[in-house]
Amino acid sequence: MWAVGVDLAWSPRNPTAAVVLRWEDDRWEIEAWADDLGSDAEILDFLAPYREGPCIIGIDAPLIVPNEEGSRPCDRWIASRFGRHHAGGYPVNRRWLRSFGGLRGEALAQALMAWGFVLQPPPAPRARIRAVIEVFPHPAAIVLFGLQRIIRYKRLSRGPWIRGLRRWHRQLLALEHFHPPLRWPEAWRFPLLRGQTRRALKAWEDRLDAAFCAYVAGYAWFHGPVGYEQIGDLRDGYVIIPRRIA
Repeated sequence: MWAVGVDLAWSPRNPTAAVVLRWEDDRWEIEAWADDLGSDAEILDFLAPYREGPCIIGIDAPLIVPNEEGSRPCDRWIASRFGRHHAGGYPVNRRWLRSFGGLRGEALAQALMAWGFVLQPPPAPRARIRAVIEVFPHPAAIVLFGLQRIIRYKRLSRGPWIRGLRRWHRQLLALEHFHPPLRWPEAWRFPLLRGQTRRALKAWEDRLDAAFCAYVAGYAWFHGPVGYEQIGDLRDGYVIIPRRIA
């Protein structure tokens, strides 16, 4: 079983990160990653080794956007519930997404469905599935880590950015003690952030987000419906939010 996370850039002009987890010995292991994927074709090339066999893919991007303007019901619900934690998202609509170059999430989901993936969450714990789901790291982090507010590590000046990334990284290392656990490779444990270029810091940020998206997808697969909430539906769009299980 594989769980894949994709931190999808809204424009192909910006890099996309993806991380692959492999289920082994009752835990998730990081198998592969990339933080410099550009076009949709490059993303699909990275995902191609996992196009057959059991796999769940969590994508941090809108996958179903029927509304030309305004926002989706699932986005409004998340904003009302998680806004006090500063974890609400943007109002998503087709016109706004086209201003970034297109509806990349929808296009990627459609390509994966052509490979035989279904756009639905796991129907049972550890089901043998090939599924793609929409995930949202900020509210997922609030729930799984019991945070009062999100950890700020995006769009900051250099000093606060590095401090925020270090805090986010330390928080993610705690997944080793979750159920199911995620084992981090040594290369991920001790990042050298000071002195790095802004491009390198952004790549590390995207890679961490993609790893968390992969874990959220793998968490939903492991626990099944008791381990997640489906906010929304296949008609108007939905987001999977994990439920914390001790």
